[in-house]
Amino acid sequence: MTSHQNAAGWVAVVLAAGRGTRMRSRLPKVLHPVAGRTMVRHVCEAVRAAGCEQIVVVTADAHDEVAEAVRASIPGAVIAVQGEPLGTGHAALAARAATGDASRVLILNGDLPLLTERTVRELMQRHDASNSMLTFLTAFLGDPTGYGRVMRRMGKVVGIVEETETDATTRGTPEVNVGLYAANAEWLWPTLSAVTPSPRGEIYLTDIIARAVEHPEGAQAYTIVESAEAQQVNTRVELSRAEQLMRERIRERLMLDGVTLIDPSTTYIDAGVIVGEDTTLLPGVHILGESQIGGGCRIGPGAVLRDMRIGDRCEIGGSTLEGSSLADDVTVGPYSHVRPDSTIEAGVHLGNYAEVKASRVGARTQVGHFSYIGDSDVGCDVNIGAGTITANYDGVDKHRTVIGDGAFIGSDSVLVAPVTVGAKARTAAGAVVTHDVEAGSLVLGVPARVRPQREGV
Repeated sequence: MTSHQNAAGWVAVVLAAGRGTRMRSRLPKVLHPVAGRTMVRHVCEAVRAAGCEQIVVVTADAHDEVAEAVRASIPGAVIAVQGEPLGTGHAALAARAATGDASRVLILNGDLPLLTERTVRELMQRHDASNSMLTFLTAFLGDPTGYGRVMRRMGKVVGIVEETETDATTRGTPEVNVGLYAANAEWLWPTLSAVTPSPRGEIYLTDIIARAVEHPEGAQAYTIVESAEAQQVNTRVELSRAEQLMRERIRERLMLDGVTLIDPSTTYIDAGVIVGEDTTLLPGVHILGESQIGGGCRIGPGAVLRDMRIGDRCEIGGSTLEGSSLADDVTVGPYSHVRPDSTIEAGVHLGNYAEVKASRVGARTQVGHFSYIGDSDVGCDVNIGAGTITANYDGVDKHRTVIGDGAFIGSDSVLVAPVTVGAKARTAAGAVVTHDVEAGSLVLGVPARVRPQREGV
């Protein structure tokens, strides 16, 4: 089974109904982001990348925050509702109907953001290759506090002791239950249904391990290679550790793929980011969201890019760019701001302290420093002089400015929208343009008027 190859007969059940009270947050625990993506999304993407296309996410309500977030970010995932919180086993049973006729079931917690595709795939392969009814993931931790301890006799798994039930002998056992199970469906569902509830009426998923070990080769443990993948997130402290580990993983992957990070420890890159070969990221750079950056770029220091599409060979100083696209060979000076829904075409230069908002800037156009281009369509080969603004807001509505190819907009011009400046037209320095300017003409003054053509000129 290779990455993204369909694992026939498998279904994944992701437990995401708990609120996570130790996070002390109004936001459900599994919706806290790690490197820009929610924990439950990280888990579902690892499962899907391992080949398990069918995913059932168990939530507390069909229309709560978790359910809506899953629908928005994990296409094809099915929501199952637990309703009353009666333990992890009860949550798994809530997914029974949604799993259909799948012969093998993965069950895992939604608070394991560091779990990798490789580990999930290897667990599935280990289960497929055995006669066991249950295969579960374990790890050896230096500090096992908070985890159920794996009990063995002569190397064979004989059960799990939960943290609350440990004594002086079992408390220091380093092998722990991570919270990822692979089971045969025909054994799992009747076994889980037969588990005796606790005095509080809860059904615990770990009880199926005790049931499995009663049979020859009933349960086997697969020990994880990288213990960091076992990192559960129950508190803000654990969230920060997961964030650090995830970002280290992302930075290492990019460097191995040919990206230069001058100071990795100060470079923050989200999980959804793609960066091309031979791009250099300087100290203090933040690349966030679903940004995609081409090859041969130089970005920073101190740049912030969120949900950007960047072409090849772009140079971006310490500026903020959001929700927009830059074509090839664009340069952006420091302290500039490209706001959402903007398109910057090839070879454009944005100077220092320039701002572009919801606008298209045509190829090879030069936008001088201290300029504002808002709600505008700027043609190719245009010069926008320093201090120029498009006055797009009249106090009630926003209006658009259109500037034709080859126009020259003098320094400190104010273009009061709605207004059109024709191709190769010119505005003098300090002009306040309140009416359309015909192609090839020159306007000047306040308000700007066409310069009369002198006789003989």
